[in-house]
Amino acid sequence: MHTVSRAYQPGDEVQINRLYRLITGRDRSAAEFAWEWLDTWAGQGSINLVFDLDREEGDQLIAQYSLIPTPLSLWGRPMVAGKTENCMSHPDYRGTGLYSEHERRCFADEKKKYSFFFTTAGQVTGGAVGKIRTKLGYVPFDDWADYTLWLRTATLRDDIRGFLAAKGGAWETAAPVVSGVVAAALQAYSHLRRRHVCRYRVAVHGTADAPLEEIAALWERNRLRYGISVDRSVRYLQWRVNDDPHVEHEYLTISGRGGLLGYAISFVQGDTLHIVDLLVDDARPDLFRDLLAAVARRGRELGVVRVRCRVLRRSSLLPRRLRSGGFIDAGIRSPLSIVRGSRPRQFFIYVPEELRDDPRILDHANWYVTGLVLEGLQRTGSRV
Repeated sequence: MHTVSRAYQPGDEVQINRLYRLITGRDRSAAEFAWEWLDTWAGQGSINLVFDLDREEGDQLIAQYSLIPTPLSLWGRPMVAGKTENCMSHPDYRGTGLYSEHERRCFADEKKKYSFFFTTAGQVTGGAVGKIRTKLGYVPFDDWADYTLWLRTATLRDDIRGFLAAKGGAWETAAPVVSGVVAAALQAYSHLRRRHVCRYRVAVHGTADAPLEEIAALWERNRLRYGISVDRSVRYLQWRVNDDPHVEHEYLTISGRGGLLGYAISFVQGDTLHIVDLLVDDARPDLFRDLLAAVARRGRELGVVRVRCRVLRRSSLLPRRLRSGGFIDAGIRSPLSIVRGSRPRQFFIYVPEELRDDPRILDHANWYVTGLVLEGLQRTGSRV
């Protein structure tokens, strides 16, 4: 084995995409790679590669450690974080320690560029990723929750029935009856909780006419209220949302006499409307309820059967606002949801040394994280 470690060079995307396809089963075009890695809102991401020159030419890439620059706001303080993504090890080299040593070495170098780091899928490959990063000083901080608003009771009943049937045994036998009772109860709860009509002016925008300047201005006025969150600049929204080659997003806004009061960014995948990001002026509970009412109505117009929003489970503000809008944590279908501590942590963070004495950083209530930190389609698999 003759290994060489170096940073990305033009043309490497051919082997990178080949390894990516081998591991994930997904084809990624050169244009999609360029959007995600070469032409981000802050320029090229960090792409650190290992090649085994003893392998056949064109199939020599065996490991990649990579970071996407992500703008964070910590109570108004801007900070560019490094988000691990597409970190890969060729199956032929797993268990050799090669990848973990590569990441350890690269991480030490990347700390000269980034101070804050985070990982959005620390439990892939059997939790090996999380173990590697815990040794580097990451904290296994939180896991994801998919808050869902079912627009049709029959869909909720079918979703519950499918979940119970998959468990087999007595659960499968009881699924038809149990799913009907639980679905009716949950929908009644959801109906009573949410507002059904938005009291403000609603507009829907495509990416071509999205009011990015107004959204960025709304964020600037409110960044202190949202604790630790993505810094919503025009440049970041243009790259992350408008230029996304995987899905077509739309913006829904609510406005009053004084201008923009809130927005939601979403896309449709299959029969589900996915909320990528949402925010309202002054973090007002009533505005969140109005905005979510408008989003639900938009979902019906689009013919979807559910609306879904991915959030950090232990955060405070957004889960609470989603519940007040009738959304339900889809994880309650699992008996393990009763025991919060039993959930695997998927969201890992590395806190810079200058902030480690600040107890607010590790307080889940201070985090406001949406799908805006992710890229493209809502997929399962090796997003590490």
